Amino acid sequence: MKGECFKENFERAVRNASRVTSKNPSLPVLACVLLEAKKGVVVVRATNIDVAYEASIPARIEKDGAVAVSGVALSTFLSGISAQNVSFHGAQGGMSVNGGNARAVLKIFPHDDFPKFTQPKDSPNNIPVALLASGLKSVLYSAPQSSVRQELSSVYIFSEGNGVVFAATDSFRLAEKHVFPQKNISIHPTLLPAKNAAELLRIVSEIENESCSIASDAGQFTMKSDGTVFTSRIVDGSFPDYKQIIPKEFTTTVTLLKDDFAKALQLASGLSEKSNQILITVPASGDEISLSVKNSEVGEGVSTLKSARSGEAIEMSFNARYLIDVLGAITESSMSLMFSGAGKPLLITGAGNSGFRYIVMPMNR
Repeated sequence: MKGECFKENFERAVRNASRVTSKNPSLPVLACVLLEAKKGVVVVRATNIDVAYEASIPARIEKDGAVAVSGVALSTFLSGISAQNVSFHGAQGGMSVNGGNARAVLKIFPHDDFPKFTQPKDSPNNIPVALLASGLKSVLYSAPQSSVRQELSSVYIFSEGNGVVFAATDSFRLAEKHVFPQKNISIHPTLLPAKNAAELLRIVSEIENESCSIASDAGQFTMKSDGTVFTSRIVDGSFPDYKQIIPKEFTTTVTLLKDDFAKALQLASGLSEKSNQILITVPASGDEISLSVKNSEVGEGVSTLKSARSGEAIEMSFNARYLIDVLGAITESSMSLMFSGAGKPLLITGAGNSGFRYIVMPMNR
């Protein structure tokens, strides 16, 4: 194989592919990226069986062919050169890559055992890339990366009404995000492994195209956009019936600035250390609430925050990390804390209610 392409696009594809490669594979070729030059493109592929990634990069091809090389080595070389274009030439002695005044020759690995990629069918489920990224980002932190229960180590994706719902839980907190594409989407309820969902988020965050298609069938989830194809296995199981635990009635509601809440949480979490336990106090009257922490080994502290509030006085303890995690998912400048009573779940939303809900269980004091 022999050709030339734009370095930035090639580097991005190789970087994404190298993250997908197997780290300790039974087949050595699974630690490689497969490069195939043909018909005006160089196709970059990688898989660890659990996930498959493919990107087609426009290129000037002089000779068709395919080689398998170390994705990490190629990615490292490409990231270190400043040339706009790179040329590549794969032969029996290795694959040479040239960019500006830099050159590398990479070892070629046998690729006959590299898994064949089955191209998924085109899906009518078109969704803006920004909405897919928003849905994943809004809930991923609530899914543990590993769990005995695989359904909890997953992001639950399904269509509802005229939108798509993303949800995740570790049984102590739950995040749910509704997004609304202009056209209705029909997607079978899908459990996407959390680590694969995180990889998908990284990939779609770099896609320049505004739209992508998603599909879930035959035991796999697929995202396609402008030459990029991401495929993941899906978990065989059932997500918890979480709708029944979402509070519907509230005894106390507090609305405050997100930035104020974030600063108070950071101060409190610094003192709470290992316990991560902070106390939220809403007094019977006035326009302030407090966040406090007591640590017998370090000390204690309290922050008071201006707020708009209604309802009863309440005092409850929460895991500070769970409250900090949700801040990145709230796009509004103000947020609402809705208490449903002592010892019951707290519901957090953006003040504009942009289709996002977060439920967190209190800690025992």
